[in-house]
Amino acid sequence: MNAIWAIAIKDIRLLLRDRMGFFFAFIFPIMTAIFFGTIFGSGKESDGRIDIILVDEDSTEGSRSFAETLRNASELSVIDKIEEGTKGYKTTRPFSREEAETSVRTSKATAFIALPKGFGASRESLFFGGGTTIVLGVDPARRAESGMLEGVLTKYGFMQMQEAFQKPDLMRSQARISLDRIRESASLDASQKQVFEKFFGDLDQFLVDVPRQTDAAPGAAATDPTNSAGPGGPGGFQPITIERADVLKPKSPAPGGNDSAAGVRPPRNPYAWTFPQGMIWGFMGCTMSFAIALVLERTRGTLLRLRVAPLSPMHVLAGKALACFLMTQVVAIMLLLIARFAFGVVPVSIPTLAVAMVCTGAAFVGLMLFFSVLSHSERAAAGLGWGTMLIFSMIGGGMVPLFLLTGWMRALSMFSPVRWAILALEGGIWRGMSPSEMLLPCGILLAIGIAGFVAGAMVFGKAEQA
Repeated sequence: MNAIWAIAIKDIRLLLRDRMGFFFAFIFPIMTAIFFGTIFGSGKESDGRIDIILVDEDSTEGSRSFAETLRNASELSVIDKIEEGTKGYKTTRPFSREEAETSVRTSKATAFIALPKGFGASRESLFFGGGTTIVLGVDPARRAESGMLEGVLTKYGFMQMQEAFQKPDLMRSQARISLDRIRESASLDASQKQVFEKFFGDLDQFLVDVPRQTDAAPGAAATDPTNSAGPGGPGGFQPITIERADVLKPKSPAPGGNDSAAGVRPPRNPYAWTFPQGMIWGFMGCTMSFAIALVLERTRGTLLRLRVAPLSPMHVLAGKALACFLMTQVVAIMLLLIARFAFGVVPVSIPTLAVAMVCTGAAFVGLMLFFSVLSHSERAAAGLGWGTMLIFSMIGGGMVPLFLLTGWMRALSMFSPVRWAILALEGGIWRGMSPSEMLLPCGILLAIGIAGFVAGAMVFGKAEQA
């Protein structure tokens, strides 16, 4: 064990003396995190359709009608079923609200829309019901799409209201329901009730006498229901009331139950989701610095001199792996301290973040050993390593956030360790992912690390024997 520590300390000193390696391991990640955090501070919209999960908790004719409208919306890509079972025996069932929240929190969907119980009934009294409530939960890393979704929901709410105006029988039914509620209301005095009763009586007669006057004349421009004075429509009326749902878990309460002192979660600023990107670049810088150093030692005969000592190939690789792992953790901690004290990024869960850092470090150590044993020269190691890392970063969210990628590129990102590393780090910094939710990304990262170390040890052992 002393030999392993001696090799690790030696390699760390060499990295700190290497100016270019030090730059890419320490300085470049900080620049990346700050740069992207500044760029995306005001948000950026996606050009493609927004992927959402739809939850119909009402299951009435009114809710099913509105759900079908959202499925046909050109702005949305709607998922409302979960597949279960094995191949050949698959079944589907609707999402629950909790499953939809989990999918959004773990970045599997941009947002969820829930039609709560009473949705259909509220639409039956459009005139005197205060509109219809829809629950919307959006991934905080996708703030730009949040405003777009609210606009889309309002748009289709007005469109369905406009369709109702074209159905006199439905309008008369809604008017009668509203009139009954007004008569039963305890908040209105007799004079106010009299005014409303006259209004709905005249409206009912109008719908009987001129039911076809709502049809547009040939060649006439259609009326845009959202193009009215005031926010939302005439007089500020909103046919859809959007209730925001929080998809992030709150922080643990402060000692003594003082929730206000603890705060419900860290500040949501763009640096909270760009510093994980910066940490990934720091991990990649450490990985490539140690991979190239290992190739140099092998080609210049340094490893041969180490083998003169009573050291096995496994001792040498373990020392290199330990040095690389320690440096990745040092870089990650340094970036977290800068994020905390310079930009106000407070991790929502320190234990979860620590686990994510360890698993991510293990994955990149495995990649380091794999790249180093496959390369026979410094140039080959740099080309293979950086070329592969850049591809992983491009498709995994290390350069451009995943929500800005197209659908097929998001699917391709499943094969990038960068994607799982960023998701794991975000789970501890701001997503508030539970231990069960961390199992998938951390398990994949550990598998990558173990596979890389085993493959590297096998190839390195054979090369040394030859």
